[in-house]
Amino acid sequence: MKISLTIIACCVVFAGAVPLSKIRNQIPSRALKYTDSEVLNFILSLEHFQDAFYRQGLANFSQAQFAEYGFDADFYLNLTEIASQERIRVTSLTSSLLQLNVTPVAECDYFFNVTSPAVFVTEASLIEAVGVSSYIGLLAYLRDPAYLKVFSSVLAVEARHSSFIRAALGLQPFPSPYDTPIDLNEIYTLVELFTVSCPQESPLALKNYPTLSSSFSNHGVIGREVTFVTYGKDIKVGSDSEPIYAAFLTITGPVFASTIRLPGNGGFNTTVPAPPEGYAPISGLTYVVLSSSNTSLTDENILAGPATIEIYLH
Repeated sequence: MKISLTIIACCVVFAGAVPLSKIRNQIPSRALKYTDSEVLNFILSLEHFQDAFYRQGLANFSQAQFAEYGFDADFYLNLTEIASQERIRVTSLTSSLLQLNVTPVAECDYFFNVTSPAVFVTEASLIEAVGVSSYIGLLAYLRDPAYLKVFSSVLAVEARHSSFIRAALGLQPFPSPYDTPIDLNEIYTLVELFTVSCPQESPLALKNYPTLSSSFSNHGVIGREVTFVTYGKDIKVGSDSEPIYAAFLTITGPVFASTIRLPGNGGFNTTVPAPPEGYAPISGLTYVVLSSSNTSLTDENILAGPATIEIYLH
């Protein structure tokens, strides 16, 4: 690929800089398949999910209980503000859809398995990160410039929520110069992990990939081995001898790594890859899918995932 001298100079000065053309190539081909109203309703379903999480968690634990786990009154107050902002978005989106003569999607029934304030904050970090990545991915589906402006604003606030909670957990608040987008099916698959039932099926006819999870410590380091598990589900392509790859998602596209299938437990070992030159860093909360391809990702060749794993640079 031919790269201009301007881009070369940029990449020398700014570590981790990537060509914008690399990012443009990642815009999903199905982006024109859905109307803005359908995408807005999907965004509402995502906001219902986040709203339910905060509403349930803050109803179950008092400020005093958060304090027992080392989270002070200011932190608790900010959590209630995050909850309020999620509720405002649900109300606003519902009203907007009604004005468009579109029936707003109803809230599903969720189970978050939050057993303590510490678990709540850890899960909040995951849910906020998924929110950030979801909005980055969903912006490519919106056509009306007014909607793009509104939800770019929401994305900025989601990123603040995520950084605030990561800092409270002792994690780097902004671990990469680029956050990672996730696509509709990947968003849907992650939300389905917490979904018990819904009043209606998703109108977008999305695909729920088999569950994939990172095992043991739930974190990894570039160049070191990590394990992903499929909870006993037999993931294969043709025969056991055909390769399966772990794809680490970035805004510049997936970075593939070979896997070794573990006997009997649906597990796969892989080494966290260093991204090639011109790719965004693999750091912070990272999404990983299993695929039968090591060149591109499609709905047909994604076998499981995404799993989420915290990646440290060293």
